[in-house]
Amino acid sequence: MKNHWMPPLVGEIADGKVTWLRLDSIDYESLGYFLSCHLIIEHYLDHFIATYMPTKFDWEGAKLTFGQKASLISTLEFPEPYNLPPTIKYLNSLRNKFSHDVTFILTEQELLPIRQFVEKCTEKKLGAQFNIHDLLNTYTGIVCAYFASSISHSARFQIGK
Repeated sequence: MKNHWMPPLVGEIADGKVTWLRLDSIDYESLGYFLSCHLIIEHYLDHFIATYMPTKFDWEGAKLTFGQKASLISTLEFPEPYNLPPTIKYLNSLRNKFSHDVTFILTEQELLPIRQFVEKCTEKKLGAQFNIHDLLNTYTGIVCAYFASSISHSARFQIGK
């Protein structure tokens, strides 16, 4: 992977001096992949909400945040093991950590709730060491497939309206 240069962060300011913090440890590949998964899930979430509601609301005009969208679906009943709202909210909390701390590192421990959800849905235990990208890929696939199924089902009843 190519190293990318970023300006250093301002660290401590004391005694008339500034300590500069280099950003050499940012994993841009994982960060980009994580954010892409978040965006794709939001795309499906938008369409799920729009097709779930019988009235055509101006969802784009409302400019709801991801967290607000996740809260909208949190009162719906999802069949086990596909209880999506808690993990979608958790995914968003990780995204918020990235957006407020450029040095945040996505670890296996940080992804534990996502891992547990995937293991429950697939009925497969992931090994002690697992690939974070594979986990995010499987999680995103499960969430989007669930939403896609609901969107497709709703579309059948909207023909001719």
